[in-house]
Amino acid sequence: MGFRKCTLILLLLSIAFPALSQEVTLFQQYNGRYDYLAFGNTLNLTENTVIDGDPAPCEILTESSAEYVLGAGRTLIAAQLYWAGSSEGDFEVVLNGTPIVAERTFELITNPTRVYFGAYADVTDLVQSTGDGTYTLSEFDITADIINYCAGSTTNFGGWAINIIYEDPTLPLNQVNIFDGFEFVSAVNSELVITLDNLNVLDNMGAKIGFLTWEGDASLAVNETLEINGNVISNPPLNPADNQFNSTNSFTGANDLYNMDIDFYDIENNIQPGDQNATIRLTSGQDFVIVNNVITVLNTELPDATIEIDMVTGATECGDRDIDVDYTVYNVNSTDELPANTPIAFYANTQLIGQAATTMELPIGGSESGSISLTIPDGIPADFVLKAFVDDDGTGMGVVNETNEANNGFLLDFHLLVFPEIIGLTDLELCDVFGTELFDLSEATAQIDPVNTITYHLSETDALDNEDPIPNPEAYQNTSNPQTIWIRVSNPDCFVVDSFAIEVVDCPLPDATITIDNDLNACRQRNLVVEYTVYNLEATAELPANTPIAFYVDGLLVAQTQTNTIIPIGGNEAGVIEFTLPENTPDMFLLTAVVDDDGTGNGVVFELNDFNNTFDLNVVFGSIPPIGSLPALLLCDEGNDTATFDLTVQNDLISTDPNDEITYYTTFDNAVAQEAPISDPGAYVNGSDPQTIYVRLENEICFTVGEFLLTTENCAPFIPQGFSPNGDGINDLFEITGLLNVFSDFELQIYSREGNLIHTSKNDDGFWDGIATEGLLFTGNLVPVGTYYYVLQLNDPEFPNPYLGFVYINY
Repeated sequence: MGFRKCTLILLLLSIAFPALSQEVTLFQQYNGRYDYLAFGNTLNLTENTVIDGDPAPCEILTESSAEYVLGAGRTLIAAQLYWAGSSEGDFEVVLNGTPIVAERTFELITNPTRVYFGAYADVTDLVQSTGDGTYTLSEFDITADIINYCAGSTTNFGGWAINIIYEDPTLPLNQVNIFDGFEFVSAVNSELVITLDNLNVLDNMGAKIGFLTWEGDASLAVNETLEINGNVISNPPLNPADNQFNSTNSFTGANDLYNMDIDFYDIENNIQPGDQNATIRLTSGQDFVIVNNVITVLNTELPDATIEIDMVTGATECGDRDIDVDYTVYNVNSTDELPANTPIAFYANTQLIGQAATTMELPIGGSESGSISLTIPDGIPADFVLKAFVDDDGTGMGVVNETNEANNGFLLDFHLLVFPEIIGLTDLELCDVFGTELFDLSEATAQIDPVNTITYHLSETDALDNEDPIPNPEAYQNTSNPQTIWIRVSNPDCFVVDSFAIEVVDCPLPDATITIDNDLNACRQRNLVVEYTVYNLEATAELPANTPIAFYVDGLLVAQTQTNTIIPIGGNEAGVIEFTLPENTPDMFLLTAVVDDDGTGNGVVFELNDFNNTFDLNVVFGSIPPIGSLPALLLCDEGNDTATFDLTVQNDLISTDPNDEITYYTTFDNAVAQEAPISDPGAYVNGSDPQTIYVRLENEICFTVGEFLLTTENCAPFIPQGFSPNGDGINDLFEITGLLNVFSDFELQIYSREGNLIHTSKNDDGFWDGIATEGLLFTGNLVPVGTYYYVLQLNDPEFPNPYLGFVYINY
């Protein structure tokens, strides 16, 4: 049992890849006593079938032949060659020894690896000169690509066909329409609908339709139908109703045109007089069929109005908008007379500017000439499109049914000689500063279209003759006051002359100047403080408040401020500004202060003199030598790893200049920012052990920061030889210097002269106050006057030996 694999494969591929194709649309139209025939041949040796598991041989020819006979009484009008195949394309072939290059191409992509192509070329001259006989299309080589289509999809094909449009005087007047494209129907696209427009059916007698399709197989006929206007058509036995695309040729009766069809059908009963379109519906449940062209032959008797502009005269002088148009109306590609009074409309771009009509009935192939005078409206530009449309009632609508409604117009690019327009011409005034001022004359003509050429002259005669233009109109110094300036405005065709006045007038004006008043000592580590004064000395009016001031470093904007008050004539206002210099500022730089500058180089105040707003000052970054290495300060621990340091002992090592300022800080950031200095550097108790102290050395130019270390050490305690615990607040305790909170594990023992232990204390007990706390003498009272002995054990590895001695108590 035979079967076909391509249905499932194409279905699976189409799910992931939508097909790309060209819609079948009207290509050419012929009107007259015309009909058509077609001939051609396949390159396939057999049909694409798989029978009992054995596929047809994957072979294809590179050439094939077909016979052509036009027939007696017929005249060749056109010959159209189409060729196609399973490949990305072979667009250069040979027909009867003559090289043919595709003039139009078609493409169908069903998935990234399935590409089909079509091609077209006009071969009218070749067929005309060759006449009847055998035609061979050769060097059509797609053999290298076919293997990709044989395996799996079995959609390999190649072939060619020539449509012949001919004239026969025995025929009725027909309209032959050639529609072409590259659309397909298959199991994955089971329905294809093609609408044929512009048919103009007069009579359905002899109406027929023809098809050139590719890849149709006779052995496949699953729901394969062809409908015209809802009716299934057929041509049995060659083309049965359920197997239309079956490798046949209706013109020769052949059924071995493998994988292509050249068929035509009688459609007298499927189309009606008055129809202007037809709907073709193709279906296929399995077979893969590509539609390349569709040809209709329909009886029609319609005119075809066209028009040409033969000559346009007039409008040869500047400002002239009146033209005379000579035109001819034709009825050439027609099958009926064009009635008299067919309307004609003339447009300038899209604006209707005139109407006319034919004066007589135009026979088939006839023409009529006419003339009309038109005035181009003022709103139409110099360059426009002059349009003539026949069968146009002035609204874009026609009144005559024609064979072709799309060829009624004629377009002509037209150029008028128009005067340039002068708009917005204004007089100019400047305030009297120097008696003669520099005028920018272009300000007076700023609203005139810059596409025009504008020149400025001192007299009307010079402007008319285009002589002695002012050489630098952007900086013109008046020679009289007031003074008339003449302008010549011209385009490539025409010019106009006009004038405006320039005048210097008296007006009160301020005159802002600025100075930098302080000697700037620039330091990279600190902000720059600039003292300045704004003046209004050579003025005739007050300088308003909020006049902007800008500061630049080597041309780069670094700071902005403004005046605070109105500065009277002859007055001034002092100010100060502090700002940070950019990090990349060089060691030497130019500081520029500019008054009446908004930071962009532009002023906001109209002044008597705009050229004296700047003050420049060359500035050099100052520096200070760094502080050298400072020795650490070491003191005996006074308790809890603290001691009272005199930081100022470092002063002579830091600087000997009495004008320098030395301050001490506990953090580097505070030293740089000059914040929270140590208030009493002569008696500073350290906060940690060790502790870093930062010192800031500052002179009148700059500053630098250094550092040194504070540390403490455990020293031998100082033991007094007596005390007087009498409560007078003086020497009331046996106070051993450098003991408490220094040697935290010490133990002190006090003995009487008799050797009795009367007191023991540790760090938490504090110093002895003379009261016996243990032993036979313990009464809780002060001990008697006398000598007592002590044993002090520090319990420190640096002081391993106990301290022994006596202390005398006296009241």
